[in-house]
Amino acid sequence: MTGDDQKLDVVLEISGITPLPEDKEIMLTNFVTAREQAALLWSVAEARYEEPGLIFSAKL
Repeated sequence: MTGDDQKLDVVLEISGITPLPEDKEIMLTNFVTAREQAALLWSVAEARYEEPGLIFSAKL
């Protein structure tokens, strides 16, 4: 069992969800992808805060 698999098990247990084994494999893939995407988003300093680093006025 991998670290991500254990983390997913905790999330599922807290949520009260017991998926079928084939569904759990899909959930694990999506769980890992979401964690990787979140890490990429947080690697951009301007994306970490409420107000983005670039502010512009839209022209109509």
